[in-house]
Amino acid sequence: MIRKQNLNKNWSDLGSVLTDSLPENLQKDQKEWWGYQWNLTVGEEISRISSIEKIVQGVLHVRLKSGEWLPALESLKEKIICELNSRAGKQRVKKIKIVV
Repeated sequence: MIRKQNLNKNWSDLGSVLTDSLPENLQKDQKEWWGYQWNLTVGEEISRISSIEKIVQGVLHVRLKSGEWLPALESLKEKIICELNSRAGKQRVKKIKIVV
């Protein structure tokens, strides 16, 4: 019996290759990129009342204009993390910290 080799196991997606090829100082300061991805992920209504402050060691810091949205976002954290990591091409966000 002939076994097929999985030739794709060593391939990375284009997004992660491009991100990894950036100089270290640009990788650390991706606030605009994360802000853009955040807006696409959470939608227009939530993006109007929230903003990305920074990402440090896998923790995405999000500021809300008002605390009334906090319970809704708390319940969606895992889904948002999965979507953001999917957009990034690998696990970059481990946790979301929301402040009002």
